[in-house]
Amino acid sequence: MIYSRFGSKLTLISKGEDRSGELSVQATCEGMEGVRTYSRSEMTADDGKTEIDAAVAKLPLTKK
Repeated sequence: MIYSRFGSKLTLISKGEDRSGELSVQATCEGMEGVRTYSRSEMTADDGKTEIDAAVAKLPLTKK
């Protein structure tokens, strides 16, 4: 399970990358409306970085 840095469960939707190569993830957050953008550093997971990396790798890339 992937969480925000505040411990709310996230449902990942897509990923994006800015011109400098910074990765961002679009997700919904449990208890909140709408889609928000999270940087990699704003997410945690039960199984650590490898769980986040595996989940993000499966996401479709959105173009900016």
